[in-house]
Amino acid sequence: MSTSHPLAFPASAPDSLPQRLARVGLRATRQRVLILDGLLTLPGHPTAEQVHQHVTRQEPSISLGTVYKALDSFVAAGLTRRVASAEGSSRRFDADCTEHHHLFCTNTQEIIDYCDPQLDELIRDFFAAKGLPNFQPHSFSLHITGDKVTEPQAGAEER
Repeated sequence: MSTSHPLAFPASAPDSLPQRLARVGLRATRQRVLILDGLLTLPGHPTAEQVHQHVTRQEPSISLGTVYKALDSFVAAGLTRRVASAEGSSRRFDADCTEHHHLFCTNTQEIIDYCDPQLDELIRDFFAAKGLPNFQPHSFSLHITGDKVTEPQAGAEER
């Protein structure tokens, strides 16, 4: 299991962020640049609220609504994608747009990236064999809910 892989748009020099926005047809406003930088800087799969908290340290006037609108425009442009929580709501964002899946731990609420080319090939082969009338899949992402299992510590007594 792989739990990390390179970002589709790796965090780097802030001066490259306006070019990234322009490349996907978005105006590089100061607010959008700060929000994109926050999304790339924060670890894991942040919520809009977490991005908002991050960017208001630099620009207190940015509203939560502006963050939501910017994140929605990033999703539409392919700079990021929404990640569903256990309840199925897409409230977190993933700056990694490479092909990968998500494991959601119901105990910790953690979303873990999972990449397995063999699994991807099985899914492609399955849908190629089944065929979907009037539908051509372009991409896919599994969302698997479960609990992280910890190994018992050596010497711990079983009860």
